[in-house]
Order: sequence, then structure tokens, then C-alpha cells
Amino acid sequence: MPFTHQSSTQLMKASILLLATIFLFAACKKETVVPPKTPPVTQSPSTPGSNQGQVSTTTTTAAAPDTLADRAMLKIELVKDSVNYDETMFIFKHTATSAFDQNEDSPYFSGFGQESLSSIAADGQDLVINTLPYTPGAPIRLNVNAKSDGALSLQISFENKIPANVDVMIKDNYLKSSTNISGAPYQFNVVKSDTSTYGANRFALILKAH
Repeated sequence: MPFTHQSSTQLMKASILLLATIFLFAACKKETVVPPKTPPVTQSPSTPGSNQGQVSTTTTTAAAPDTLADRAMLKIELVKDSVNYDETMFIFKHTATSAFDQNEDSPYFSGFGQESLSSIAADGQDLVINTLPYTPGAPIRLNVNAKSDGALSLQISFENKIPANVDVMIKDNYLKSSTNISGAPYQFNVVKSDTSTYGANRFALILKAH
């Protein structure tokens, strides 16, 4: 078939249309926006006065421990005057028993003095040396006696390994009071006609941290 002017024109139009399509496609490719990659967020260290990067925490202050070291010792003295006095000893040990133990404790034997002081074991035995476990706030009964009416006092005569935060208290069941004797003696009166002013039921020793 002979190549006519009309065929040439149609071929040219087809070529122009193809070029236009290629141009538009390239233009669209250039205009496509690729979102930039977001860099990972790093948390900068906090600086004084700034809350940035800090984790909220609650700080709890531990309470002072209410305990005693093994072989902590305490002597309580009953004093009438400079000549007449008596004392009893407490030795604190975690493995000890509160009842009388002949291997750890010493029984009390009353003498000829004007007054007498002993501690009372859990089984009722009067002791001059009482080895027992430390129980905060637990009363340790005292047996206080005098041969005549008069003023007496209870005081600390010796202590070893008793922490400064542990108060040594005398509980007076007769007067319904508790007094810290760590700094000063506890003064009281015995009236022989009133059995509640002396004996095994008036006083107790209490140790407890403040």
C-alpha cells in the first residue's frame, strides 16, 4: 500500500500523544512528596530544676529499728539512801526464754537490807539476773519491797549496747503512769499499810524505741 500524507499525519499525532503522556508521567513522579523519616526520639538527661526525663517516685523513710543487740545489758537500782540500795540486771538475747533458765538466769535471794529489788520471770521466778529476748513495749515485772515506810527511787545504774533511741520506762500500776528514767530517777513512796504501794504488782520495766 502506498504511504500517503494522511498516514504520515496520523503517525505524527500518535508520536506527539506518546511524548505528551511520557512528559506528564515524569512530571507526576517529580511532584510526589516522600515524607521525611522521623529520627528516633532520645530523652535528654534531666538537669537540676527541670522535670524533663524524670520518673516520679515516692521516697519512704524507714523507721528506726526497734531492736537490741545480743548481750545488751541494763541494771536497775532501787535506792533508799546512800547506804541502802539493791539492784537487778537484765541481759537481752534473741535466743533466750522469758521463763527461768538455770543456764542463763540467776535466782534472787532476799538479804537483810532495808529494801529489795528483783525482776520476775514469765513463770513467776524472782531473778537477780534475767536473760530474756527483747520484745518492744512488753512489760517486765519488778518486785519492789521495803521494810519500812519511806521514799525510794528506781534508776539506771548501768547500761551497755542500749541504743539512744530506746527509752527505758517505769510503769507504775498504782499511780497509773509511765515515766522515762533514761535521764532521771523515778521517785515514789512505800506505805507498808497499803500493799498496793510495793510488792510484785506495782512496777514494770518497759523498753521501746521512740
